[in-house]
Amino acid sequence: MLYNIQFLRFVAAMLVVLYHCAGRIPANDSIFQAIFSTGESLGFAGVDIFFVISGFIMAHTSSNHTGLTDSIDFARRRLARIFSGYWPFFVLAIVIFAYFRPEHFADSNLLKSFFLWPQPLNLVLLEITWTLSFELYFYLLFSLLILFFSPRNRYRIVLLAFLSLLVFNLYHHFVAHSFSVDNIYYLTFWSQFLTSPFLLEFFAGALVAWWLARKPDGPALIWFIAGTVLFLAGGWINEWLYSGLIEQGYHVVPRVFVYGFPACMILAGLVRMEKMGMQAPARFSALTGGASYAIYLSHILILTVVWNTGLNQHIASWSGWMIMAAYLLLMMFILGYSVFHFMFLERPLHQLFKRWLGLKPALPRGPNQV
Repeated sequence: MLYNIQFLRFVAAMLVVLYHCAGRIPANDSIFQAIFSTGESLGFAGVDIFFVISGFIMAHTSSNHTGLTDSIDFARRRLARIFSGYWPFFVLAIVIFAYFRPEHFADSNLLKSFFLWPQPLNLVLLEITWTLSFELYFYLLFSLLILFFSPRNRYRIVLLAFLSLLVFNLYHHFVAHSFSVDNIYYLTFWSQFLTSPFLLEFFAGALVAWWLARKPDGPALIWFIAGTVLFLAGGWINEWLYSGLIEQGYHVVPRVFVYGFPACMILAGLVRMEKMGMQAPARFSALTGGASYAIYLSHILILTVVWNTGLNQHIASWSGWMIMAAYLLLMMFILGYSVFHFMFLERPLHQLFKRWLGLKPALPRGPNQV
């Protein structure tokens, strides 16, 4: 297990939580205000880190797989992982949104939401799961790569796909202005989804995995530091160049550059650092990294309850220090619940799904298995 990657998963999930909490906190002079202000300007980019990690893991864990049997096995394992973790929160979302957000619940397409079928955001029950639809899309693409191409040729195909998609999206952003405020609403949903710039982050993560397999030794700490500095600088870029709106769809191409590529540098640095013995705490990273899926899915439901019971309005009347302390405690509660959920529901349910699908334990890949 790559513990540094597990720790990065935890950080990415908590960045998203910080982002959604920060939007509800009034500005004040508390010493912690900088934390939440930073979270509001770049916390959403935890998603970009997740996309890069996902591409890396798929390439890393399937490097020796090829053919029909391996392709089907890969797809079944990924489906078991994503749905065993998601469906319990789908049920919770039905209960919570039916009570607290009845209009959104009535407008949601429950069948498509259940299967994570790609659809416009206003029709998705648990809106944050738009990222999981991209995950399923990439699982499909990778399953086809395993089916039709050898590992050596997969690298070449992904590199070609990455470069082609890069040129395509640069053209549409800078020349055709397809993503501009005036034009983006005329694009069909499927045209935006199937060639989304977010796919560049998946492909980039896979390319990082193959590159590190060929060049495992090299700069490590400097990659991590440089990537972290560039990632944090993305918050400044967002505020000063995009008025804090870079997460909007019409800025998706610069978003991928500003956050996705630094995420690749952070990832590469962390993998090499672990090889050199610079490892995050093993038990903590395995537990919180494993719970990152639950953190990502649970926090919106927990915050929905908090926001709709009037608790956040009550907290807003407190002093700056107390507001910050309350939200930090709320984030710790989300983390604690998610770890509990992972240990006692998600992990057993995942094992149950694998038994239902007749999946055997994955063959060990050595000390660097993810």
